[in-house]
Amino acid sequence: MKFHNFPVARAALFGSLLICLPQIAAAAELLPQPAQLTSSLRQTAMPELGDSKVEKILSRYYNDGLGGAENWAKLESVKLVGEVSNGGEVFELTAYLKKPNLIKLSIRRPENQLILVRCYDGATAWRELPEQAAELMPEDKARYFGHSAVFGSYLLFPYEEGKTIEFIETVPVEGEICHHLRVTLDTGYQVHYYLDIRSFLEVKVTNTDLHNDTSNSNIYREHSHESGWPVVTHSESYENGESVGTLRIEKISVNAGVMPWMFEMTE
Repeated sequence: MKFHNFPVARAALFGSLLICLPQIAAAAELLPQPAQLTSSLRQTAMPELGDSKVEKILSRYYNDGLGGAENWAKLESVKLVGEVSNGGEVFELTAYLKKPNLIKLSIRRPENQLILVRCYDGATAWRELPEQAAELMPEDKARYFGHSAVFGSYLLFPYEEGKTIEFIETVPVEGEICHHLRVTLDTGYQVHYYLDIRSFLEVKVTNTDLHNDTSNSNIYREHSHESGWPVVTHSESYENGESVGTLRIEKISVNAGVMPWMFEMTE
């Protein structure tokens, strides 16, 4: 999402929204639970929701931000090619993502020299370094990598077991007015989503590990819509408030024949 230079009238509107924020930011509102919470409903990514504040925001997020249930049903995998900037160096990135939580990242130098492969096969996180056999990731890194491997977001499947969703407040974030939703997971993570109130695209996402009080944030500067689905093409990453790099995606392939065996740990 790009920054905006607000003209006078728009700046006045922005200011009036800020004045209203203390009234908007009342007590957190939990997603109401249906009277009959069936197994089918727990397994529905974008269910029909009611008229509470949090339900209306989620419905707009599903339909306006993510393109709706029909597009979600058609989407199975994504291949991304781009570059990662870190510490003044630029690296080539290839990423494969597949429902529900398979991910594989390959990072190379511009001369095609492999630096690192990281992968999560839905149960195990492993890595491969140059001229070394694949190995399991250290526990702390495996924990976060597995958490971050979810396809889509944790706002999908709102009635999934082990999950609570709350509307916190409406706040300014990175030059946009955003709805702040918090997802608490029984894995010990909280995920904070900041959704633009007009586009319902994600502006910022923060993952907090309640086990050790560490946090990782991503600020999303630009999106591209592929087959009706928004893909972040420019983002900035932070760990505990410190910048750790920038990601730019140059090529996106949807449903490009990504197979489960591609995520298996190599011998």
